Amino acid sequence: VDFVSPNEIRALLDIDSPDSVALNAGTPRNFPRVNSYVLVSCDNGYLVGQIEWLAVEHSPYPKQRDIQDFGLVNLPFPRKKISLNPVGNLKRFSKDGTDYFIFQRGSESFPSIGSAILLPTDLQLRSIVESGNNRRVIIGQSPLANNANVAVDPDRLFGRHIAVLGNTGSGKSCSVAGLIQWSLEAAMESEI
Repeated sequence: VDFVSPNEIRALLDIDSPDSVALNAGTPRNFPRVNSYVLVSCDNGYLVGQIEWLAVEHSPYPKQRDIQDFGLVNLPFPRKKISLNPVGNLKRFSKDGTDYFIFQRGSESFPSIGSAILLPTDLQLRSIVESGNNRRVIIGQSPLANNANVAVDPDRLFGRHIAVLGNTGSGKSCSVAGLIQWSLEAAMESEI
């Protein structure tokens, strides 16, 4: 982490970080990927950040201490940068020998400069995506979180203004009809 503000965190990725697929989170996962989640170690657990953008900055070739090559031409070397939108905190708890995580929106503290960025495990991703109360209507599955169920609270969804945006033929009417149908099905199941 090399930049921290309340609405943005920027970081330089390690030279050895993966270009397209990461294998160190337990299962193969696309990384880096816009809109995916990463964890930043913090005072009280992890700060959850959502990747907003990726960029490449040119810097001098990194010098290695033990190797001296006087014939080496110092060409620009690409360094990957990411920008994170802080989403909330993920705290780890243990009960009866089983670990579980609780995700809470907002952040009480922010990481310091130099903090490490980590890829979440499947359990951590599921805890982030499936968080919240009264989420009775399942509207789909998140491919970014190993197909964790995405559910909404219909009272909050239909009790507020909502806009469905998209190009012609992108499925706006189908999405709204699906939301209404899934909400009615969930209401009928709860009555039984």
